[in-house]
Amino acid sequence: MFISLTYPLAEDTPTFGKNPKVKFDPVRRTANGDVNNVTMCHLMTHHGTHMDAPFHFNPDGITIDQLSLDDCIFTRPKLIDVSNRHKNIIDRSDIEPSFTKDDNSDLLLVYSGASLQRESNPDYYMLHYSPFTVEAARFIIEETRLRGLAMDFGCVDLATDIFAGRSPVHNILLGRKEVSSRGIPLIEDVNMFPLLGKEIKRVFSMPLPLKDLDGSPVNIFAEVE
Repeated sequence: MFISLTYPLAEDTPTFGKNPKVKFDPVRRTANGDVNNVTMCHLMTHHGTHMDAPFHFNPDGITIDQLSLDDCIFTRPKLIDVSNRHKNIIDRSDIEPSFTKDDNSDLLLVYSGASLQRESNPDYYMLHYSPFTVEAARFIIEETRLRGLAMDFGCVDLATDIFAGRSPVHNILLGRKEVSSRGIPLIEDVNMFPLLGKEIKRVFSMPLPLKDLDGSPVNIFAEVE
């Protein structure tokens, strides 16, 4: 059975900070006598459920269209639930216990519980999530075999860091050479609630191959038992 983990894109999709909203402009409508229905979509590459390519924060990183299909298909996913932690960050200590020495997981899905606020309080959801720490990011890159990281919130860094022009966690996870040995794609704003309690077999995260760009909305779905 397959389960969708993607939020539909809509004009009320939550946006980060002062980013522009999603906007759909009708170009043609059969209701107006036109032969068909056509719509112009105004989207940022990081609207809604989306994937960050390494190029997002790493000028030497690959762009979203350079990711192969293999980069977007994960056959050994691991879901961890950190929603009961007693702090407002996601640290190494929240992640490391779920990994063994020879762990070969290729995708980490982190459920924080932040998504419970997405519909009822979208502004709070976009700004008051629990970001990853630098130590957590270093563990993922240096001590695991992960090829991707997904989460149920919209940004891996603290919002105030992003607004101040700092991005230490993005830099590590996306492979900026001054601070990291490799980069992996990030999948943000994922609806993980349907996965809780399920045995996950595979995860597919399919971006648009936008030429030379930094990210894309994705259709992410999981095969479960």
